[in-house]
Amino acid sequence: MTADSLIITTLRSGYESQSSTALDASLARGEHLVIHGPSGCGKSSLLKVICGLLPPSKGSIEWEAGKVTVESLPRWRNQINYLPQEAVMGGETIEEVLMLPWSMQATSLAKPETVTCQNVLQALSLEHSLNTEITSLSGGEKQRLAFARALLLDRPIWLMDEPTSALDGNSRDCLISLLNTKDIIAVSVSHDPIWIAAADIEFDMGASL
Repeated sequence: MTADSLIITTLRSGYESQSSTALDASLARGEHLVIHGPSGCGKSSLLKVICGLLPPSKGSIEWEAGKVTVESLPRWRNQINYLPQEAVMGGETIEEVLMLPWSMQATSLAKPETVTCQNVLQALSLEHSLNTEITSLSGGEKQRLAFARALLLDRPIWLMDEPTSALDGNSRDCLISLLNTKDIIAVSVSHDPIWIAAADIEFDMGASL
C-alpha cells in the first residue's frame, strides 16, 4: 500500500453486536468500501468513528503512515468529506451552501470562482442559479448539493452515510459514475443494492464471527 493509503484495523464502535466481525480494510485511492447490513446493526456509528465523531471501542485508523489520534483529529477532519444521511445545508441560497466551508474558515483552499461552482452543479444535474433559495429544493436536490460542495473541497477521503437515500435511479447512477472519475478513497454506508454492487469492497455488519 502507498503512503496515502487508509488502513483500518479491527475497528469497532461498541454499538454493534458483540458477535459481529470488526472492520479490517486497506484502501488506496480510487477504491470504495461499502458497509451494509440490517437496520440497527451499527453501520452509521462505525462511520462516525471513522470520521472522528465517536471514539472507537477497539481498533485504529491509519492515514499517511500515521495513526489517527485525538491529537491529530483536526488534521484528519481536514482530509475528509463527511456526508451524513441528512444533508447539511448551512445557508439560505445555493451559493451560501457551497461557500459554507469558506465562510466558517474550515478550509485553506482559495475560494472557488463562480464558474467553478456552476460546473460542479452541472456535473450533478442541478440546473439552478447560485441565488436559488434552499427552501425551493427537493430532498434529492439538497443531497446532490451537499455532494457539489464536497467536490469543491476536493478532499482525498469521502465518508458517506446512505448517500442515495433521497436520489432517484438516474441521479444515483450519475453519482456513481462521477465518483469513479475521482482520485479518492470512499467509505459509505448503504442499503442500496446497486450502490453496493458498484463498490470495490463490501463489509457486511450482519455477518458474525
